[in-house]
Amino acid sequence: MIYIYSDGIHTNDSLVITIQDIFPHATIRLCTASMIFSGCLQNTCDLFIMPGGADLFYCEKLNGNGNQVIRDYVHNGGAYLGICAGAYYGCATLNWNNGEISEVRELAFYKGQANGPVYAWTETPDSIYDGSWKKAVTIQTADAKAISTFYDGGPVFEDGSHDRVIARYTDLPDLPPAIVGGLFGKGHYILSSPHIERFGHRLNDGLYKHRNTSFEREKKVIEDLIPHEKEQKDFFKSILSGLLNTK
Repeated sequence: MIYIYSDGIHTNDSLVITIQDIFPHATIRLCTASMIFSGCLQNTCDLFIMPGGADLFYCEKLNGNGNQVIRDYVHNGGAYLGICAGAYYGCATLNWNNGEISEVRELAFYKGQANGPVYAWTETPDSIYDGSWKKAVTIQTADAKAISTFYDGGPVFEDGSHDRVIARYTDLPDLPPAIVGGLFGKGHYILSSPHIERFGHRLNDGLYKHRNTSFEREKKVIEDLIPHEKEQKDFFKSILSGLLNTK
């Protein structure tokens, strides 16, 4: 069973569709905070995914007992995949927008800090909410394979020297970590800054002109990603398979 956290604010239908396309026979369900409190992770979960969005909403529902349940699940042999906001959420600390949010996080699978967004990829770096940070970027895996992927405000990871770097951003100075992973007790986690689950055609499904001031930019991102969809799917499948195979 693959559970994807659902907070009632962010829509994760696309992630369900993507995983079902990759693993047609998998059972995938959305789970809420109340389902976590009721024991769904301990009873039936092979992989828990904390998706993108804004992690302050996760904190409001899960801080305290909820996060302890998730930590216990992973520590006892579970698997956690955090994507974008879910990656920030899995770090010990985060620094968002030069201190606008500078806080500790309770899961703390990754002992370092998540810093974001990447200002070099924003339209208006000095007023980030007036612009867009959506961009097709390149990551390089540990085996030196280049993958085009989708950036949408994720962090770069710092100070986690004991964790495994799965991929780095090649478009940034010093090649900072883009995807990290490691052990937590008997379990495993992976935190991904880019949206490795969002491919060009899937993004195009959600692209509209109506009231979208970033339409042309988003269209260009999709056009940049579509030719690389096979390697994107293969890479995402390898991430999921690696976590599922730890069970």
